[in-house]
Amino acid sequence: MLAQSMLIFSEAVLLGDKMGISKTFLLDLLPNLVVSAPFTKFKAETIKNDNYDVQFPLEWMHKDLHLATLTAYEHNQPLFLANLAKELYTEATKSGMGRLDFSAIFKYLEKPHS
Repeated sequence: MLAQSMLIFSEAVLLGDKMGISKTFLLDLLPNLVVSAPFTKFKAETIKNDNYDVQFPLEWMHKDLHLATLTAYEHNQPLFLANLAKELYTEATKSGMGRLDFSAIFKYLEKPHS
C-alpha cells in the first residue's frame, strides 16, 4: 500500500504541475487532504527539496512488491495494481535510483519516458 500510495501521490502532483498548478502549492496542499496517506506530508518535503536521502530504499520497496506479488500468485489472488507498481519500481531501480529513498519514484516519473 505504501508503494502504491507514493505512486498515486506522485502522479497527482505531476498531473497538477502539467496543468499549470504550482508544484509547491500541490506539495503543500495534497498531503493535507483527508484522502492522502499521512506519510505524504513528510515525503512532500523531500520532493520539494529534491532530497532523496534513504529512509527506505527504493530497491527494497521493489523487493517487497516482488515478494507480495509472488505470494499472491501462490494463493491464486491477482494483485493487478501491485504488479503495475512493481514494474514501475523495477524500471526506477534499473535507471539507477535503487539506492535512493522510495520517494524517488517521483523523480523517475517526472522524467520523460518513451
